[in-house]
Parts: sequence; C-alpha cells; structure tokens
Amino acid sequence: MTIIMGSNSTVPEAKSSGPMTILRQNRGFTLIEALVLVLVIVILVVSLYIGIVYAEKTLATNYRDRVVTLLLAGELEMEYFRHSRGYPFQLQTGKEYVIQEFGRGQVLRGRMTISAESGAEISNQRPLNFVALTATMTWIDPVTKQSRVLRMREDYF
Repeated sequence: MTIIMGSNSTVPEAKSSGPMTILRQNRGFTLIEALVLVLVIVILVVSLYIGIVYAEKTLATNYRDRVVTLLLAGELEMEYFRHSRGYPFQLQTGKEYVIQEFGRGQVLRGRMTISAESGAEISNQRPLNFVALTATMTWIDPVTKQSRVLRMREDYF
C-alpha cells in the first residue's frame, strides 16, 4: 500500500512481475500437461524407430542391388573381352551366384542368364550389324520374400 501525501486514502501497489514473483508461485505441472508431454515424447521415439528400421531395410536392399549390378557388369565386361579377342560369346542360363552371405551358413543366391540377340541399325547411311547381350539376375529378396530382377544390356558392333 502506498499513502498519498495530503490524503487519507491509500492506493494499492501494482503487482510486480519480477523474478521474485516467479519464485513465489508454487504451481507445478498438472496431470494433463504431464500426460501430453509423455505422449509427445512417445510419438517422437516411435517415429525415430520407424525411420531407422526403414533406413536399415533400404540400405540392405540397395547393397544387394549394387552387388548384383557389379556381377552383371563384370560378366558383360568378360564377354566384351572375349568378343574383342575373336572368341565366341559364352552365354549363361541360370548360373548361380552368391549375392550376400549372412553368416551361420545362410547365403542369398541369385541366378544369372545372359542371352544374345542380333540386330542392325543404320548409321551414316551404312548398315551396322550388332549383337546385344542382355544379362539378367533374379533372386528372392529375404525381407519382402518377393522376386527381384535386374537387367543390363550391352551392344557389341
């Protein structure tokens, strides 16, 4: 209370909003606020977990695709080497390759087939004959249990 000079009336003091006011408040969190906080934390943790699981599956799939791509490219490169030396193509039908070893004797295998197709195209008004080799690898994805197929093609003039 403040007393004004020359008057008998008193004016109430305005409440201060300083640090002492915050210390004087003993109000804590209500139960609903605590439950909302826990719910938000649970949603964040579940979202993070789902993202990690998805990233791990995608990483494994990309790894297997990269291995298969390297196997296909290597076989087509070997066929190019044979072709450039005048040897005939050595086509494959269902040859088995190891794509990934999981440990404890578990192995992911795929089957590669290389097929040839003759063709011709015209370049500068001259016909060019070529042989197109297509390498195909098929395997069963261990996560989705679905068949996966990758193909690469190389033309030999």
